[in-house]
Parts: sequence; structure tokens; C-alpha cells
Amino acid sequence: MKRLARQTLISTATVMVVMSLVACTSTGSTGESKQPAGTTQAAKPAEQSNGTQQQITLRVMDWSDSTKAIRENFHKKFMEKYPNIKIEYTQLTIDQFKNTILTAVKSDDAPDLFPVPTGMKLATLVKDGWYQPLDPYIDDSFKNMFVDGTFLEGTTMVGGKIYSTPEALSLPGTLVFYNKKLFSEAGLDPAKPPKTYSEFRDAAKKITMAGKGKYYGIIEGGKQTNRWLSTAQDWSSLGGSGLNANSPISLVTKKTTYDSKPVLDVFNLFKGMATDGSYHPKTMSLTAPEARALFAQGQAGFIVQGAWNIGVWNKDNPDLDYGVMPPPVPDSGRNGSIPMTNSGAWLGLSAKSKHQKEAALYLKEYYSSDWFQPQKVESGDSFSPIKGVNEKYAKAAQLKQYYDLCMEYGRIIPDPAILNGAAADVFAEFKDVHPNLGELLAGVVAGAVKDEPSKLSDLSKQLDKAWTAAIEAAQKKGDKIEVKDFEFPNWDAMKNYSMDDYKALKQ
Repeated sequence: MKRLARQTLISTATVMVVMSLVACTSTGSTGESKQPAGTTQAAKPAEQSNGTQQQITLRVMDWSDSTKAIRENFHKKFMEKYPNIKIEYTQLTIDQFKNTILTAVKSDDAPDLFPVPTGMKLATLVKDGWYQPLDPYIDDSFKNMFVDGTFLEGTTMVGGKIYSTPEALSLPGTLVFYNKKLFSEAGLDPAKPPKTYSEFRDAAKKITMAGKGKYYGIIEGGKQTNRWLSTAQDWSSLGGSGLNANSPISLVTKKTTYDSKPVLDVFNLFKGMATDGSYHPKTMSLTAPEARALFAQGQAGFIVQGAWNIGVWNKDNPDLDYGVMPPPVPDSGRNGSIPMTNSGAWLGLSAKSKHQKEAALYLKEYYSSDWFQPQKVESGDSFSPIKGVNEKYAKAAQLKQYYDLCMEYGRIIPDPAILNGAAADVFAEFKDVHPNLGELLAGVVAGAVKDEPSKLSDLSKQLDKAWTAAIEAAQKKGDKIEVKDFEFPNWDAMKNYSMDDYKALKQ
């Protein structure tokens, strides 16, 4: 449960990006390695006593597979510019990363720079001694490179100090990509993708029948339970569940309600497609990148994924004719919105790192508007959190379409950590329940989970006990936190939750 939303960032990003995508053209990146904005004397690599620069290895680990090629080029340029710093970069899937970093931190062998794992809060990890503040090694010119609202208490800041930087402007990762060629072969109109659950299931079935074993209706990275969890949360939220990634509490019922009709509708849809045989037979054995590659090869009509796929496909699969559509809604219609969050915590500096200045230098080069950020945006991977980059370099039509759909169907949701910083201590005490929502949905698709209504009811009850215990534990430690701090009575599913809304609750 990570990231949190804020009106300032989204509204700023909307003006910047939409206007630029409509009106601007790009001259492209020169590929030159210039001194990045924000670089100071204090951030230069350490020197040995004899005045020569000390040779060090800077270890970086994350799951950013969609930018692998340009990231490798960035590292090459960085090491050419700073030959005394060797970059040791490890790229994993999200699931692999979480298990690996937990082991690394416990054994005091964490890399110098690594992201906040999914489902974990920055404040909790800072409290547990995972990260050290960046403030001593960065300055105002570095912070001013980012769009307004990037550094905010409860997101990238803890106790007034900056502990993390964002990867990109945050967009939901659960929209649907579809193969227009397979649509046509199945007798479907590529210009009219399905809008409802029934239409979506029917389209997947028709594509599967047309494929005759060569391709199927839908494919997913079934091994990654985080993908199933995000889909269950976001799609059911469109149906009115109020579920989100900021806390286990439904914004609709104010309780841990995971067996509501909107959730059951999503489970029934996916179960129906599995019964129809519409899922690619390799689905449950694939990671998300593997599923993305097979989709690009024309082996499936649909895939639920994020904007980061666009850059990879446009580069590696230029002949892939694909479109972007919002998640389908229940046959009864839309009753909510996709939960939107702002650009929250990503890369942080390990508390055990002895190469703070070199790590800060890496971040300043990484976020500079001179090479990597323009390349990332120009490739169609994602929107940059750096001022001016999106206006100049956003070109991919599908990326603009993805963004526009997020703005149409997504709404900013409240985050308890902004309302009350003590919420972080509740999350630290909270023990998640397994199988969780994503694991149950994966089990339904795999045919391993039966009687999903009772399973979801049990999950709701177990989560309620775990959540109540977490709040009580935080209170016993002296935290001034109450159940109402997670309820947000002034939330409207069809509106963005603003800073004024937080202020209204505090009055």
C-alpha cells in the first residue's frame, strides 16, 4: 500500500503534459553528457589523502525493466564521465525485488540505492532503519528540477527530511492494451473496444476461437501477484468498491470490505474468462515482462498493464498494431473511479551506504534533463517528474492516449499519512493477511480457488482483526491515531481529493 495523492501534482502535470502533447514537437536528445542541474561541489566523489579520486563501486537495484536499454546506456555515459565510479546495477521483477531486498537489508548487504518495495511505506522503512536522508547531499537546485508537489511529508519526506525520489509521474497501471490485428481476425471492430464486462468476456472468447490455438483472448503475468492485486483493486473501484492501495479500508464502506458486489463482479468476470479458455495457457507461469513480450508477438488479444509497456513495444515491436482502452465497467455501469496517486517514494539511499556523495551524484545525473529523462519520455516509457522534459520530448501517441484515459477514469484518492503522520505507525504494525485479494484472484484464474464469495468474506473478517490490532498497537505506543483517520467522510468517488479536503477534516 504505497503512494499517495495530491491535487497540486496532478493538476500541474495535466496542464504541462496535455498542452505539450497536443502542441509540441521534439528535437530529440543530443545524447551529450552535460553537468546536470543541481550538481554541487559537495556531491563530488570522495578523494583519497593523496588527492586522487578513490575508486568505488556504487550498487543500484530496482525493477525498472521497461527502461533497461536506455538505463544501460545511461550507466555507460555516467562511468565515462566519472571513471572512478563503477555502477553495479541489478534489475529484478517486482516480486523478486521484494524478497531479495528483505534478505539484503537483514544481512546488512543492501545496495546503495534501491526503491521502496511495493506494499510498504517509506515512513515505516525509515523508522526501521532502511534509509538515510538525502538532504545533506542535495541542494535546492536539485529539488527545484522536480515538478511542484514532488517532495511532500508522508510521500517522499519523513520528519521534514527527504528520503526518496520518484520514478515518474504516477499513473494507474491497470488499463487494457488490445491487439487490433487480432480484433479484425475475430470479427471485432478495432475502433470500438469493449466497454462492459460482458462485452470484454465475449471479445476475449471470440479472439480465442479465432486463434485456434495460435493466440488467445488474454494474457497476464500470472506469477506476479501484485498485478492481480492492482487489477482487483482498480477494476472493482470503477464498479464502486472503494478499494485502493493506500490502506486496507474501503473508502465506500469505511471498513475492510472485500466481499462487496463490485469485487465479486470482477472475480466472476475473470473466472468466466478462465472457464471459457480465454487465458493464454502459459499465463500463470509468466512474469509481467514475459507476458508483455508474448502479447507483442501476437499471442493474445488483451493484456492488463501500464504505460511503461508503450516505449518497449514501440521500440522492439514497431509492427505491433495495438490500442489502449480503459478497464471495462460492470454491465450496470460505472460507479466509481480508478484510484489515482501522486509520484511517491521510489529510490532511496541505504542507511548502510558509505557512498552517499556518489549516490547523490548518480541521482543528479539520473534526473538531469540532459539525457536519461528525455530518452525515457521520448521512448514512450512514462512521464518524467522533471520540469520541462514532458513538453519537449513526449511523442508517442499511445502514451498520450493512456494519459488521457487515466485523467478521464481516474481520480485522486486520500492518503491517511497526509491527514495524520501517525498512520505510518499503524501500517508498520499491520500484518497483511494471506491469501490476499490478488492471490485469491490469481487462484480463481488458475482454478485453484473455489467458492470465492466465502473466501472473500473470510478475507474481510481477517483483515478487520489485523487492522484493529494494528491501530491498537500504535495507540499503545503513544500514537495519537484513531479509526476515523482512515475513513474520509468527505471523499467523493467522482472527484479528486484535494489538500483543501484534508484541511476540512482537520478543522
